[in-house]
Amino acid sequence: MRSESIVVLGLILGTCLAVPTIPDLDDFDALKERCNKKAGNGTFEKIKIARDETQTCLENLIDIDAFKNELDESKKTGSMDEVFDKYCKKRPQFRECLKKTYDAVKPCLEQNENNAINLTSNILQQLGDFACFKNGDRLAMFVAEGGADCLQSRSDAIQNCVNATLKFNPDSFSPNSIPNLIVTEKVCDDLGKIQSCVVKDMEDHCKSTPANIIDALFRFVKKITCKDIKK
Repeated sequence: MRSESIVVLGLILGTCLAVPTIPDLDDFDALKERCNKKAGNGTFEKIKIARDETQTCLENLIDIDAFKNELDESKKTGSMDEVFDKYCKKRPQFRECLKKTYDAVKPCLEQNENNAINLTSNILQQLGDFACFKNGDRLAMFVAEGGADCLQSRSDAIQNCVNATLKFNPDSFSPNSIPNLIVTEKVCDDLGKIQSCVVKDMEDHCKSTPANIIDALFRFVKKITCKDIKK
């Protein structure tokens, strides 16, 4: 399983359209064992506390039901960009929320994993900049042209694009497997294949604007993620 590719794909398709839910950590025995061994007993409990603080912090920044209601109302007046602008301005607070968990997990990680997490954090920040371009105009255009509905309706096809490239069997996934987040030439090649497959499917079944924005988003992520990968 190319778990690092799945991580990056998840960032591409989900980061800018929803508030992340931090997974429950009770089933991650491998992480618990590693953290307590590497950083001392009680480290994993500190991570669980930080996880809960992060989730509460995120939920305090955005109420999903209220956000959806605001978005529905703004569609009637063509003012979706104002709603996205409101939440885009909260990006620094979102980053501070997520930093709570990262700071708690950091003692458990090897140097190369910390480097990968820093890269992922940089990608997240730049994804936010991409999505919130011109005060959220790009997000407003994506939603107005049916992009969110398109992604939802084509979710099975998108999953097939991932499976065909990564040969991923969901039944083989275990919460005790700690994913490798190192970006390699293979990861970048996989992203290119998934990009072509996803964009082609959206072009065939959705309006051109959402497909173009997703294509631009893939290219943006590949540019910042794979810039140091030498062929």
